[in-house]
Formats: sequence, C-alpha cells, structure tokens
Amino acid sequence: MDARDETTWLILELTSQGETAAEEGLLEAALRDLAALPPEHPIFVPCLAYIHNGSRSVLSVMEGYAFVSSDVEDDFFRRLRQSPHVRRVLTRGTGIRKVVETIPDTNIRDLRASLNAMVGAEITEGMAVRVVDGLLVGIVGVVVELDGDHASVLVEMRSLHAVKDFPRFYLHPVNDDD
Repeated sequence: MDARDETTWLILELTSQGETAAEEGLLEAALRDLAALPPEHPIFVPCLAYIHNGSRSVLSVMEGYAFVSSDVEDDFFRRLRQSPHVRRVLTRGTGIRKVVETIPDTNIRDLRASLNAMVGAEITEGMAVRVVDGLLVGIVGVVVELDGDHASVLVEMRSLHAVKDFPRFYLHPVNDDD
C-alpha cells in the first residue's frame, strides 16, 4: 500500500472537561454526537477506565488528546468549535497558510498497542475480560490463569465451554457493572 493511501488522523487537544469525559469513557460518544459522525467513523481516545472489585482504574498513553480519522465533512470543524470538550484541532503554519496537522495511522496503531500493553499488565486471575483484538473480538470470559504475557480465559457460550489462551494485550477488563 502506498503511504499516501494510509489513514491519517486529526489531533484534538482536549479541555479539562474533555479529559474528564475521556476518563469517564464518554468522550467518543460526545464527539460522535456533536460532530454528527457515523458509528463506523474511526475515533481513538488513548484512555481506558474500568471498575474491578469496586476499584476504579484509569490508564492513558497520551493525556489531553484524542484523534479522529481525517476523512471528515467540511462542517466537522464548525461543529467541533461548539464542543466544551475540545480546545482546538492542532494546526501548523500561520495566517492563511495554516493547515490542519495530521498523524499517520502507524502512530495510532503504536498508541493502541501501548494502551493495550498497559491494560494487559492490569489483568488478574478471576477478572472478567473482553477480547479486543484477534479472531475472537468481542468474546467475554473470565481469566483462569496467567502465564507471563498470556492469559487463559474461560469462554462460555450456549454450547461451548472452553479455555482459550490469549496474549494479555488482546484483553480489556469488563466493568463490574457491565
């Protein structure tokens, strides 16, 4: 693939209200709603919060920022100016030569991998988890054993009860209240 065909991402600098929304897991939906972005439009908030055994944890790989795939409609920027969550979209240049700053998808993949690694390190035995990468994305189970960078997860579906091994970074905790 030609590097020019790679997805690029807008860099949104968040307000303190935006950072709070990110930590509460509400920022993506707020941005999507305000900017009228469809459900499939890529947004990445480099923060994950979860509650396990009554204790809340927040993990972030880049506080104060969120990213939106740059293939947006022209009115996206007008709508975003109304957001209490976004301070600005990063730009470069000055005056009439100001252009929107973007970063390549490889950078976002690196941030996702870093966040997943941080989350994977938090996984404990007995924790309910959701698979976020690989062939079984979306499957929920319970961690029954940890072995280094891998976790054995009991997956129970209607007719299947199996223990599957996953890299820990493929797993995110499921909130106690989910």
